[in-house]
This record gives sequence, structure tokens and C-alpha cells, in this order.
Amino acid sequence: MAGGGPVPGGSFLGSWHGIVRRRWRVGALVFVLVAGGAAALLLLSRPVYRAEARLRLGEPPPMGGVSPTGGLLSLMRLGGDPFANDLELLSSRTVTEAVVLDAALAVALDAPRGWHRDSLLAHLAATRATERGVYEAEWLADGRVRVRRTAPRDSAVGDVAAGDTLEFGGVRIAFLPWREGMPRRVRIRTLPFGEAVRRTRSRIVAERARREANVVDLSFQHTDPGLAQAVVAAVVNRFVELRAAVQRRESGETVDSLRRVAENTERELAAAESALEAMQRTARLVAPDAQGEAFIERYTEIAADLEVVRVERAAIHELLEKVETARDPMEAWSGLAAFPRFLENPTVGELLGRLAALQTQRADVAWRRAAESRALVVLDEQIASIDASLRSLATAYASALERQERELGARIAEMDAELAGMPRELIELARRQREIRILSEILVLTEQRLRQEELRQALTFSNVQVIDPPALRYRPVWPRKKVGLAVALLLGSTFSVLGMVVAERADRSLRSAAQVRQAVGVPVIAVAVAERDGLAFALEEARAVLAAANGNGAGGPRGARLTLAAVDEAGLAADAARALGAAFARQQAERRGAETDAPLVLAAPALDRFSGAAAAAAEAAPVLLVLRHGRTTRDAAMRAAALLRETGGELAGAVLVCARAKDTREVWS
Repeated sequence: MAGGGPVPGGSFLGSWHGIVRRRWRVGALVFVLVAGGAAALLLLSRPVYRAEARLRLGEPPPMGGVSPTGGLLSLMRLGGDPFANDLELLSSRTVTEAVVLDAALAVALDAPRGWHRDSLLAHLAATRATERGVYEAEWLADGRVRVRRTAPRDSAVGDVAAGDTLEFGGVRIAFLPWREGMPRRVRIRTLPFGEAVRRTRSRIVAERARREANVVDLSFQHTDPGLAQAVVAAVVNRFVELRAAVQRRESGETVDSLRRVAENTERELAAAESALEAMQRTARLVAPDAQGEAFIERYTEIAADLEVVRVERAAIHELLEKVETARDPMEAWSGLAAFPRFLENPTVGELLGRLAALQTQRADVAWRRAAESRALVVLDEQIASIDASLRSLATAYASALERQERELGARIAEMDAELAGMPRELIELARRQREIRILSEILVLTEQRLRQEELRQALTFSNVQVIDPPALRYRPVWPRKKVGLAVALLLGSTFSVLGMVVAERADRSLRSAAQVRQAVGVPVIAVAVAERDGLAFALEEARAVLAAANGNGAGGPRGARLTLAAVDEAGLAADAARALGAAFARQQAERRGAETDAPLVLAAPALDRFSGAAAAAAEAAPVLLVLRHGRTTRDAAMRAAALLRETGGELAGAVLVCARAKDTREVWS
């Protein structure tokens, strides 16, 4: 296979051995570049320090009462997870902006390795008005510090004494006096405040330690250890302040809103109570249930009395009618005693008794005396008097019954009208009572929640416990020299192998007899070695060429002719022809008297042009392609063989010219 692929019939390890033998220089170069670059990056990079802190976030004060998140609705977590809310506060822009201002992260100091802010500056602060710029600070010999702006345009800022504050570009800075070993110049870079906030927000890492614990780990990395620790401390302080302010503001707003709701509810309740009182006065409904029962009882009694009066009135009228038609008064008035009113009246009983006695006495007298008897007349007058008394009494009672019936009927009518309007009034009363009950419950709940919120407001505090205060790790997190060097070696080795494979794949030159046969379709007949005085063929190589010429040449076994055609170097064919002639001469000298004559070796032009192929074919002799080991490409060899075949030439084999004797092993591998 061309390009350094496995040779057919060869082993995998042998193929890789050949690749390494041929491409070890490329692999070594890639290894040195990659491993050296990684090691240089590792050893020359500035150490990166990590500051860490651990916080425990306590639960906020409970929110009960009429809160949307209280009671049964709290199970639905409408207010969100408190810990997740705290994490959002921790990563909020408000906290990041405060941290950028506290640690002056909009300002970067470029100083030699080992020199940081606290070793060069006495004070550094930045405002929100910072802009993008580059400044250069130089400690002068007289102790002053000169500051110049170098980008985006060059301008002088001013000179300041060490320890004094200088303001420029939204930065307030004070330099320390120069001391031995301290750099004379440092560069100060400023960023826009918004860009500094964006960069810092992505670099502050806040992670939950465990899912079951309300513990958060804070970390920040920077090449300045003091700055890294200051950033973490600022994050902790600003987060605690923001969390307490949010809780206080939330409690204060809730208290104010609840107080307004309580006042409005109290006014509505007072108005509803006044309306209920007026309605009860108008409808005279105080206790609807008791009043309804009493009303029904009175209505039943009056209706029963009315029926009794009607029955008695009918009976008294019937009695009066009987009295008008009866001939015997006692017989007519005997039914009067059946009325309860008369039965209870002793006067009526006495009159009926006297009437009965007079009737009996008149019967006795009438039997003994004549009708004109004075005794009968007296008795008749007495009977008539009692009859008149009873009649007037019955008539008066009938009139009283009629008057009582009218009165009871009027009362029943009034009660019917009142009963017809009672449901509407009861419904209105129930509605007003329900409204008062709802307003009362709302007022009670609001007052209860108001007291809870007032207590919560009084107890509101930042219940954040600092478990691990901000501190630096015991060593820089970068570079890790042992691990880094191991990774550099691994990367160098990997890329060196990859480089050798890529170089082998990219190499289209012919190096083995198998590659030559695959490219041009003929075997390699001989291999020549380039020496100082020219090419040299071994005797066995020359015999192989002679055998090819005798077996394929048109001139027969004696005096065969052979043409050598170089693929891409015209002089190479002539050199090979001279070397073969010399080899044949040595062979003739060793084999004197042999019947086989040395062939005539001709050199043709290079086959990179069609004329060269035509010239080689015109010799009417077998053609051997001359290729240079490791330099002639597959495409050139295939093109030369195709041109030769198109012109009618006979391709007998190929000759490989190696630059070194040890390359011959690769040809036959």
C-alpha cells in the first residue's frame, strides 16, 4: 500500500516499525514541539489561586395566615424553593455589581510575576464610570509616580507622590513607595463596568454541597491571591446584606398591605353592620328562627280560633232559626247549653232551669185550669220574658261571633301578607349576615396575619451562617506541575504518533517492491545504490537484469537490447545504463567463454513527457523504468507506465535507485 500502509503479507508490528523507522524525525519534531510547548505553558504560566467559603442558608421566617404560600397551598410550592431562591440572589446582578465595586474588578494590574496589588498599591477603588483603557505607571527617581495613558490614545495623566490618591478614568489609586526589587513600570488596564460585571458573574462559582443540605460552596480563582480572597469575602457580605434587605422589604410591604386591607375590611364591616341593623329595624327581624316559630304558632292559633268562631257562629244561627220555628221554647233553647261559652255561664244555666221549671208548672196548671186562667197568663209572661232574655243573649253572642270572625279574618289576612314577604326578607337578612360573617372572618385573619408579619418583621435577620470563612487553598490550583508534565508527555507522544501517521499518509513516494508492483504492474528487477562515483549494481542484480533482457528482448539470447527510461530524471537513466554496463563487463570477465553476451543498454529521455515514452518505445527493446527510492511518487510512476503502454512500449520491469545501502532492506520488506 502506498503512503506507508501495511505491506500485503506483512505484519502489523512490522508496518509500524517501518513507519517509525522512516518518520521518526517527524515524530520527534512533533513531540518536542507539543511536549515542549505544553511544558513551557505549564512552567511559565502564573499560578492561579482559589479562594473558598462555605455558607449555611437558614430557612426564612414562616409565612402563615392568608399568605398565598401558606396553609394547604404551601404544599404546591407556589413561592418556589427557598434555597433555589437564595442561589438566584447569590448569582444576581446586584450582588455581582457590588462585588465588582468592592474589589475594583474593573481594574487589572499587569506586573512581573510575584507582584500583586497589595505589594504595589496602597489603595485602589473603581466607580461605575470606568472605561476601556490602558495606563502605564512609572516610579521616578524622586519618589513620585508618573501615570500615562497609552491606549486607546496616548496622553499624560499626571504625577503623584507615593501614598497620595490619583483619580483618572473612574479609578482612584494610591501607589506604595518604591523599594528594592520592585518593578519600575507596571501597566494598568481598565474595563467598562458592565463588561467587568459580565466577566465576574461567570467566574463566581456557587454550588450546593449536597442535595439534602442547605449548604452552598463559594469559590473564585485569580492569579492575585489577595484579590481572590477579597472577592469571596465581598460575595459573602453583599449576599447577606441583600438577603436581609429583601426579607425586610418583603415583610414591610406585606405589613403595609395587610394594614390597609384590615382598615378597608373594618370600614366595610361597619357599613354592613349598620345596613343589617337598619334592615332588622324595618323588617322587625331579630331572631328569625324563634320569630318564625312564634309566628307560625300564632298563625295556627288564630286560624284555629277563626275556625271555632265560624263553627259556633253557624251553630248559633242554626239555633236562632230553630227558635223562630219551635213551639216549645224549652225545646228550642235546650241546644244553647251545648255551646261552651254558655255552658260556662251560670246565668244561662239558671235561665234554662227556670224556663224548664216554668214549662213544667204551666203544664200542671193548664191541665187543671182553663186557658184564660190568670195563673197561666202569668206563667206565659214569665216564659216569654225568659225566652226574650235568652233570645237577646243568643243574638248578642251571634253578633259577637260575627265581629270576632271579622277580626280574626283581618288578622289572618295581615299574617298571610307578612308570611308572603317573609322569604325575601329572610334571604336578604341571610345575605347580609353572610356578608358580615365573611368580613368578620377576613378581618380576623388579616389581623392575625398582620400581627404575624409584625412579629416576623421584628425577627427578620440574615440567618446565614458562615461555616468556612473566606480563605485561600493551601496551594495554587494551577499549575499542577506533576500532573501537567505527565499530560504534556502524553500529549507529545500522542501527537508525535499522529504526526508520523499523517506524514506517512501524506507521502506518495514509492519505497518497496510491492508498492512499485501495485503502481506500475511490473516487479522490481534490480536495486542500485548511489555511491560517490555513481550508481552500483550487485552481480546478482545485474544477472536479474540480463535474464529479463534475454527472456523478453527481440534480439534473441545473444546480443539482446535493453532500454532504461527514467520516470522523472533524464540523467538517472544514463547513470543506471552506465552502472549496468559496468556490471555486465564484470560479469563477462568472471564468466569468460560463456555463450550469453551482455545486452546493449540504451538510455531514453525521462518519461515525464510523451516524447520520452515514444523514444523508449522506438528502440523496440524491453524497457526498465528507473525510479528513485523515496522520491519518485506513485502518480509519476503510473503516468510514465501509462504513457509507455500508449506508445506500444514493452515494460519488462523496474529498477529502484536507493540513496543508502540500508534502504535496500525496505525495498524487499
